Amino acid sequence: MSVVLSGHWIRGALSALVLIALAVGCVAAELRVGAWVEVKANSIWFEDAAKLAEWQRLKQAGDAAALQTYEKQVLGTRDAWQFTKPLAVKILGIETSTHQVSVEMMTEGRLQGSTWVLDAAAIAD
Repeated sequence: MSVVLSGHWIRGALSALVLIALAVGCVAAELRVGAWVEVKANSIWFEDAAKLAEWQRLKQAGDAAALQTYEKQVLGTRDAWQFTKPLAVKILGIETSTHQVSVEMMTEGRLQGSTWVLDAAAIAD
């Protein structure tokens, strides 16, 4: 049995791949080590990459109840923090494969200079 692919299908698939590559490239281009950026209000900040990875897993799974329970736990034990306003940070590192960004708090206050790991989506556009 042979499969014949039409030119329209191949062009459509190639176009989709180009669009995906451009979208990924745009995110990577915006985030660069050393850049000062703003983190969105109400984002969850983690001190431990493994706890962020678990949060990301729960979020991606789409189980809102499990995610809410985990957030309540990590925020309650201060394994994570949630700030109500946008804050300035400097990017220290980017893990594109896990969508994690290491940052240093630059906003003045008692946490200035502290380091955190965030989901890349927490970075303001």
